[in-house]
Amino acid sequence: MTAGTFESPFPVEDPQALAAQEAAYADLAGSVRRLVDATLRTRVATADVPDLVARVDALTADLRRKAQDGPLGLETCSDGRLRDHGNAMVGSRNPLAPPMVIESDGQSATATCTLGPAYEGPPHHVHGGIIAAVLDQVLGHVPSALGRPGMTAYLNTTYERPTPLGRVSARAWLTGQDGWKMTVTGELLGPDGQVTARAQGLFVVPRWAREHLGTPTGDAGEFDRPQG
Repeated sequence: MTAGTFESPFPVEDPQALAAQEAAYADLAGSVRRLVDATLRTRVATADVPDLVARVDALTADLRRKAQDGPLGLETCSDGRLRDHGNAMVGSRNPLAPPMVIESDGQSATATCTLGPAYEGPPHHVHGGIIAAVLDQVLGHVPSALGRPGMTAYLNTTYERPTPLGRVSARAWLTGQDGWKMTVTGELLGPDGQVTARAQGLFVVPRWAREHLGTPTGDAGEFDRPQG
């Protein structure tokens, strides 16, 4: 969940070429995202479906000819920062991602995204698991923005009312910390601006990462923040 928070230790040899590649792959993900939406909502004649299946399968075969084995993980981007392009919520190359756009002012974060038919649970409303995932992402962004990227230890979610499909927003803020542990609180707002769910999460920096981050202090405001 770095989302460009940290600079990469690896140099970028050709930023322009890499930026062009990033834009092209993001466009591809957006195209597949639209395909998923159309697949869910299409009412084409049954007789036309086999041809559509063959065409989609042919495209899939083309993409797999030069596909890597396994997930993307963290990659160095054209701006010299680390990002997880495969992230299920914010990954620019993941057509399953809404995607979310997250902004942070330090100890808080806000996010927006559109949750359409692909994220439906109850009829015309967002699936509860997707709501939890959105909240987990925006809450987890707060420790990362403070230079302490942590794994989710728990996420307690309260659903106050159904969330209609459409444009939603979320916000999160730091509410406590204890060494490598940070507590964050947040809420999700539906398309009408009403709060539909609230969450509190505990995020813990894994042991293998602590040696690279320095010694935590008692005040999040005292953490060294990434430059740039």
